[in-house]
Amino acid sequence: MSNLVSVPVVLPLVTAIALVLMEGRPRLQRRVAIGTGLVGVAAVGLLVERAACGSQILVLRLGNWGPELGIIWVVDSLAAIMLALSQLISLATLVYAPGGLRSREVPHFYALHQFLLAGVNGCFMTGDYFNLFVFFEVTLLASFCLICLGGRPRQVERVFPYVLLNLVGSVMFLSAIGVIYGVTGTVNMALLATRVSSGDMPAVFWAAIGLMFTAFSIKTGLAPLFFWLPDSYPEAPLPIAAMFAGLLTKVGVYTLFRSVPLLALGESEAIQGILLVIASATMLLGVLGALGRQTIRGILSFHIISQVGYMIFGLALYSKLAVAAGIFYIVHHVVVKTALFFAGGIAERVGGSGRLGAVKGLLVTHPWVAVGFFVPALALAGVPPFSGFWGKFFLIHAGFGLGAWWSTGIALVVGFLTLASMLKIWVTTFWGEPEGQTHGHRGHDPGMLGAALGLAAVSVAIGLAAGPLFAVCERAAADLLAVTPYVDAVLGGEF
Repeated sequence: MSNLVSVPVVLPLVTAIALVLMEGRPRLQRRVAIGTGLVGVAAVGLLVERAACGSQILVLRLGNWGPELGIIWVVDSLAAIMLALSQLISLATLVYAPGGLRSREVPHFYALHQFLLAGVNGCFMTGDYFNLFVFFEVTLLASFCLICLGGRPRQVERVFPYVLLNLVGSVMFLSAIGVIYGVTGTVNMALLATRVSSGDMPAVFWAAIGLMFTAFSIKTGLAPLFFWLPDSYPEAPLPIAAMFAGLLTKVGVYTLFRSVPLLALGESEAIQGILLVIASATMLLGVLGALGRQTIRGILSFHIISQVGYMIFGLALYSKLAVAAGIFYIVHHVVVKTALFFAGGIAERVGGSGRLGAVKGLLVTHPWVAVGFFVPALALAGVPPFSGFWGKFFLIHAGFGLGAWWSTGIALVVGFLTLASMLKIWVTTFWGEPEGQTHGHRGHDPGMLGAALGLAAVSVAIGLAAGPLFAVCERAAADLLAVTPYVDAVLGGEF
């Protein structure tokens, strides 16, 4: 079973190489990508059964090196959940892509998509910070190329802050890794946890940890370092923007959820206070930015920032209930945000523009597209009984239970403002008499519509199965906060 751990990284890498050799044959590329995607879903399903449902921690050691230098891949409950989300969104994107891509965007999409998936999955599984850096860079290089597909001047101009700030974050991360290794002799996460718990670390170590967490904050899009995101994501081709919106920032969220317990940072009231301030500011600034935008993708992109704040809010509260709520919110948001970008992208194609009011009355002319937007929009806003309601309910219950009154109050207010921004899109685009439909036939592309409705249905299922799913998230949170099971599994009693 431990060899199965390699599949989420090795399979997309091998597929990417094969797809490069098939360049010029997009239909064959798509079939191969979807076929290997289904294999990946099956493999990750087995990992979820063992790790998330069976509470096992699966470890694959590459070579015979010790933990100080060796490469170790680990799949525990949280990693299995994240792998399941990445495979789901990857497959949905492949289904959506043919109708969502313009002809000049197609030739390199499928191979780059697989490289991106390999990088993301590697980030979720790696057991040391240097290999996390490597997988970060694989992800970023693929994302740089994907976001520029088509090469429109405005697209290249708007992506520059994305490239620049993420490269700065990478330099910060690599510098922090060097200092951490110089002080402790390792960058293995489990081994670092044992050394942090065994005694006081010098100030330079904690400075490096701060630098590393700043890099994570950049990649996550936390306040005040999110300014690169809302202008760059909307410029990407439709399927790519959707995949980025649902999945890419969650890599940074995952690293924070993984690192804070291992480094015992959540036990510090000062750190909790800082995280609460950052989470609250991220929630509020993100939703205010969304209210000020006048395009569908502009509004949805700012909501990526706002919703990340909810996830970090759960981590900042640092109780089993709160962390479980944060994990549940990740699951909900990845699915819902991708579905919204899918449905919003169809509306954009129908009207020939993503500007609010460019097209009206889609509820009349494209009712299934309207359903594909309406369901995840209500979920994002937290309307019961959809998935977002349960995510917010668990977080708010945890927040008030721990006495975090002001930050929990902000979370409540942001929920109402989110609903207002979703209504803004609904009223201007889907409601009223039909108007401005310059390309009405494009809304009927079966792949685009099927992907949007499929993820909308998954979001409904998350809401209906909130109890069992939250129980899985609670087990993941308990394992995450306990730390010892992860350390014992990775080190195998060697230290």
